[in-house]
Amino acid sequence: MPTSFADVSMTQDFDLPVESLFAHWTSPETRQRWEAGPDTGMRYETFDTREGGVEKVVVTHEGNEIGYMLQRILRLEDNALLVSAIEGHFGGRVTMAMCVVIQFEAIGSGSRLSARSQVADFAGTDSQAQHEAGWQWLVGRFTADIAEHGPVQA
Repeated sequence: MPTSFADVSMTQDFDLPVESLFAHWTSPETRQRWEAGPDTGMRYETFDTREGGVEKVVVTHEGNEIGYMLQRILRLEDNALLVSAIEGHFGGRVTMAMCVVIQFEAIGSGSRLSARSQVADFAGTDSQAQHEAGWQWLVGRFTADIAEHGPVQA
């Protein structure tokens, strides 16, 4: 199958201090709710959000493991930057590689989250549409988690 590529950018403003925004995005407790909650088909097997850390998310469908994602934290600057490389392993091989850069910045009395991901999908799927929808879903869940549980206090 031909490789497909995607380049997705998104920005979302929040009425939170940048320290709380960053803490909510990187907290193991909150990420297990909004990113890999029981309704997502994903669960964290390892969680290590520090520079050099590796995280593993197991992906299931109808209760059966179908693959996993490995995320390596390449660079981490508190309250400012999270850079990671992500591999998708499905069917016994790497089917996707992604570089993600997430920036956090104070703006006025709130903060801004800006994300960019560059993706190579070796299964030939429409990765642009898939990853645009994925970022909308992810940020929507993140925003809903803050509304429901309140932000992490940094």
